[in-house]
Formats: sequence, structure tokens, C-alpha cells
Amino acid sequence: MVATIIYHAMALDLPPWAIKAMEKIMRNYIWRGRKEANGGHCMIAWPKVARPKELGGLGVADLKRLGCALRVRWLWLKKTEPDKPWTSFALQMDSWVEALFSMAVTTEVGDGTNTLFWKDRWLLGQRIEDLAPLIFSMVPKRIANKRTVAKALHNFRWTGGIHGEATPQVIGQVLQLCNIISDTHLQIGVQDTHIWRLSSSGQYTAQSAYETLFQGSTSFGPWEKI
Repeated sequence: MVATIIYHAMALDLPPWAIKAMEKIMRNYIWRGRKEANGGHCMIAWPKVARPKELGGLGVADLKRLGCALRVRWLWLKKTEPDKPWTSFALQMDSWVEALFSMAVTTEVGDGTNTLFWKDRWLLGQRIEDLAPLIFSMVPKRIANKRTVAKALHNFRWTGGIHGEATPQVIGQVLQLCNIISDTHLQIGVQDTHIWRLSSSGQYTAQSAYETLFQGSTSFGPWEKI
């Protein structure tokens, strides 16, 4: 059953009602050994069961987290293989997927043509939103979602995307950002390198994405005996 779910979850954001229905079937199989079970037979703390064994669960898939981990693959492929025909399609991703991708990927800038100036982690492994949050809040989304490092650095074009009052705090963050950016030198003809920092290979894996979504959970010492 999980294999069928994976097939659909790679492309679709499964609605809550569908996840609930599938989890009910999984609970019934675990508790009663069959698809159907009467009410009161499946008294399982499902959020705890659906954790990796090392976190005290039974290793049963958490379908919401699994779907998120699988769909982030498309954002990774769109970033690392921009010449594929399908990358021009608009990808509709929920906030979980976008947040995971933003956290997981850092960039080493080459020519700057495949790195978003305002949104990607290309400055000291951080986003401009992290380094200069006030400035970032003053940049329209249409600019933040499209302007590349190459275009933004040309003739300090990035400063023209900031809309709002030039308060002392804003000026201070602009100067700070100028100082950090001054160390960036574009390399014409050298592609930007995107790194999946959740795996040792630097490449996306569904397992690393899935496990990261359990960060903050308490580890379970004797899990190897399960």
C-alpha cells in the first residue's frame, strides 16, 4: 500500500481526508491484521507509531511528512537541472515543501545565472532574509522570486529593488550587505553549484529529507531491538 501512496505523493499534495483514510487502513492492519476494524479496536497513538524506530516509533511512514519529502525533489531538480523542458511549468508547493527546500539547499555561486539573489542561500550559506531581514521585507515578491545574482549584482541593480523609507536601520543593513557582497566575484561560464546539505553526498535523497522533518524529536535508546 505504501508503494502506491509514494507513487501519488511524489506529484500530489494529498488532502487531509485522503491521508486520514489511508492511515486508518494502516492502523487496522497493524492492530487487527485486516483492512476493516470496528471502533475502539485501534487505540494506537499514531503520531508516535509513525516515527522512525530510533525516535521511538515503529518505522511506519508518516504520510504528510513523506509527501513533503518526496515533493521537494521537484524543486531540487528544477534548481539543479534547469534545462529540462518541464522546469518552465509553475510548480504549486505548500509551505512545508518550500521551507524544507529553502533550509536544505546552499549555493556556491559561479556565474550567478541560476541563483536567486533574494531567496537562495548563497551568502555565507545564508539567505539575505537572514542577513538583512528589514531590507528583504521591502522587496516586492515579483522581484524576489525572479532576480538572479547575476542580474542583481550588475551595476548594483539589487538596490533598485528595495522599496520603502530609507531609515537609519535600513541604511545600516544596506551598508552591511554591500560589505558582504563585495567579496562575491562572478565567474563567467561557470555554473552555480547547488548543495543538498542534509546528505553527505550533497545530493537530494528522500530519506534525508524525511528524517529532517523529525528534527526536535527525542531519540529512543533501545530502538535497535525493535
